[in-house]
Amino acid sequence: MRIDVRSPRFVYGCWDVFFSLLYLLVFLVFLPSHRPLTRFLTLFFPSLLGIGGLYLIFGGPRFREVGLFLGALFLAICFVLLALLAYVIGTFYGVYGPLGIGVSAIAAICAVQVVFLVGVWPVFQMRAFWPRKE
Repeated sequence: MRIDVRSPRFVYGCWDVFFSLLYLLVFLVFLPSHRPLTRFLTLFFPSLLGIGGLYLIFGGPRFREVGLFLGALFLAICFVLLALLAYVIGTFYGVYGPLGIGVSAIAAICAVQVVFLVGVWPVFQMRAFWPRKE
């Protein structure tokens, strides 16, 4: 089995494994959850990303579909997180006065970080695995 380290399959597989380890570190060390559903979700999605990344690295037969699925899934997660943060911004800004303005500013900063940490790389990954007309 030969692995081409310059192929998009290998590069994005490595990025997927890197981000899955980063998300697991954040969710296990810095932001641990104690509710069963959120604990499951914060461990399931990074694990799914890591398994998909390993599948891409080792060149599974349907790597293009797996790469597109992972990109679309994490882009959808990004949109859901942005919607939740927009709800938090609006609620705190409108209800809690000066304290709400500060919380809204922090939530807006978090929204920008969500775009950078969750939303950018899936777009490039989907672009790399999108079927081309040749």
